[in-house]
Amino acid sequence: MAYFDNKSMSMLAGVVAGGIGAYLGYEQAAATGVNPFLGAAIYGGAGFVIGSAGAFLLKSLSQFLVFILLIAAILYVARDPIEQMTGMDPVDAVMNTLQGWGIPVGGVPPSNAG
Repeated sequence: MAYFDNKSMSMLAGVVAGGIGAYLGYEQAAATGVNPFLGAAIYGGAGFVIGSAGAFLLKSLSQFLVFILLIAAILYVARDPIEQMTGMDPVDAVMNTLQGWGIPVGGVPPSNAG
């Protein structure tokens, strides 16, 4: 439900991108000899779809990143109790996993890089 919370933002981004696309399509079509209104409709439609989808995806991506940061903060703050309960340090476990995936973390390159 959180993804549909602010759908008017996606619609506004689509309208703005559609307007820009329509202007660019009109100018491009007029310069190349195509019907300018056809060019405006094509570029405007594509701009509307891309603008709406882009705003929706960026909003969803930003929510996902916020959740990742919140989980990381909880793991870091509750590091000692988690280590006492599970027997492993959660921060070291995440660092080792990321390094195993080939993502350099903490300035130490993965051992298989080369």
